[in-house]
Amino acid sequence: MIDEKALFRLVAAGDKEAFRQLFHHYNKMLQPFVTRLTRSGHAAEEVLQEVFLKLWLHRDRLAEIDNPKAYIVRIVSNESVNWLRCQVKEGKLLEAMRPLAAESAPSPEQSMVYRETEMRLNEAIERLPAACKRIYRMSREQYMRIPEIAHALNLSDNTVKNQLVKALKSIRLHFDNSIPTLIFFSTCVVLLL
Repeated sequence: MIDEKALFRLVAAGDKEAFRQLFHHYNKMLQPFVTRLTRSGHAAEEVLQEVFLKLWLHRDRLAEIDNPKAYIVRIVSNESVNWLRCQVKEGKLLEAMRPLAAESAPSPEQSMVYRETEMRLNEAIERLPAACKRIYRMSREQYMRIPEIAHALNLSDNTVKNQLVKALKSIRLHFDNSIPTLIFFSTCVVLLL
């Protein structure tokens, strides 16, 4: 059994052997998860390489992480979504998904709910006050933690935390009761599977 927190501390100190162990431990565990999200073994390798590159480049943050597995899974999930977004922008995702569409195509209702929810989320984010939006994006898109954001923006941790709470409340309020959260998440899962 690997002591993940100890391994994170060693990696944070620059221990390359500890990083190698971390890579082999998590890469094996996360490969099927990322392959399922991206629908491609090659893409999964690409995503995981990017994740571990970011871990190494930002290794100084690792010593402070309380739950290493949750931290890595969050980064992997976010990086997978970023990869999918990039594919959509490049038009490659639609091409790659065509063969799968015949097998497990979402219903028109599911597709509509997903598109509407995504549109509402983007609208909600754009309607946030500038400072609140910036802090939200630093947290959710750049994977920065509250102390890191506070340091980068020369704010207190409490100010950053309050702005994130404000952003999340505002986003939740933007969604009316016509689209329950459960439908949103189940649609996302169906579209990613």
